[in-house]
Amino acid sequence: MEFIVKNLGVLIVPILFVLIYFFSRHIHRNQYKYEIGAFILANVAILIQPRFFNIQIPVLNILIISGHLSLSIFLLVMFAGVLKKNSKAKKALSQVRGELAVIGFIFLLPHAFARLALALSGYNMSGLFAFILFIPLVVTSFMVIRKKMNPKHWKNLHKLGYVAYFLIYIHLAFNVSLNPNFRYIRFDPYALLYHLILMLYIVLRVIYVIVPKMKKKKITKPA
Repeated sequence: MEFIVKNLGVLIVPILFVLIYFFSRHIHRNQYKYEIGAFILANVAILIQPRFFNIQIPVLNILIISGHLSLSIFLLVMFAGVLKKNSKAKKALSQVRGELAVIGFIFLLPHAFARLALALSGYNMSGLFAFILFIPLVVTSFMVIRKKMNPKHWKNLHKLGYVAYFLIYIHLAFNVSLNPNFRYIRFDPYALLYHLILMLYIVLRVIYVIVPKMKKKKITKPA
């Protein structure tokens, strides 16, 4: 049971993917409605915490405050970039990749709010650093802002996403304390899936991104 709770964000990815696959067009056409809905849910999740009304809504606690829903969304955003070109899965996710990034960040807010004091004390600060990196990435995901940016600058800025995702991996796979009075780095015994996801991402990136680019360079290289 503990394994399921710790890895829930990964385990619900297939369910979330199926929903996005069939509703990607609807999400794209109604972007702001979904984002407003996510914002309302995120604020409800923040308000039910003990420091405010202390109302117990298990679904919101497990999915949103614990960060599992946000993680699931960001995993789909991340893997959208390394899926096979022209595959149905890639097309569905790419159509709403920007929207998903914004929604994922909105759902991350309650988790960040709940864990802020802990992070500032030195425990698992990699999550806080990832959150900070996500801010400019999410802001520039809005098309109205993206259109005003130089495409090259936008692309270079969004390379920070790789750093943010790696920090999330550290945040999930290890328990790290930088508190001067209690420093340690420990493997999380329930983090096997996160290690496998990292390896899968690297493999897919090599197969569907790096290798095709190398082949393309060879073809275009003058004799």
